[in-house]
Amino acid sequence: MMEIYENILRILRELNISYEQIDHPPVRTCENSMKYRKEHGWEGVGSKNIIFHAKERFYLVVTTSEKEVKARRFKKEFGTKNIRFATPEEVKEVTGCEIGAIPPFGYKNKDLPIYVDEEIFGNEYFMFNPAIHTKSIRIRSEDLLRIYKFIENPVKIFFLEEGKIEFRSVE
Repeated sequence: MMEIYENILRILRELNISYEQIDHPPVRTCENSMKYRKEHGWEGVGSKNIIFHAKERFYLVVTTSEKEVKARRFKKEFGTKNIRFATPEEVKEVTGCEIGAIPPFGYKNKDLPIYVDEEIFGNEYFMFNPAIHTKSIRIRSEDLLRIYKFIENPVKIFFLEEGKIEFRSVE
């Protein structure tokens, strides 16, 4: 986990992205994370990062903390109807993180596809746990897009269009 945390900080430094960081008691849910962030006066959208398993492959879906993600919406994109949430053991194996501290980027696994909710970019700030349950980082949402253009992982943006989920590559 520390290795991923350090990689996140390296990416932020390399791209000259300013960020804020706070320490707080351990959190395991989006709701608890938001509580401590608000206590520190932070505003912005919190992240919810989910690992799905489909067709012998894992996928990271990054959305907002209050949004419910339905796996079935990704079935065409992932090429199967059989999609499930990864188990805690699989999450740890694939990302090196525990559930509740999965970050939106920073992985050594460059083959992990990342799907990002376009709604995130409509907010000024984006907040996430950087692979550690006792830390939160806040960056500008527009900087998150810069990060996704920089990292080696395949990244796609998803959005709702006339009630259907659509995908586009990061440009």
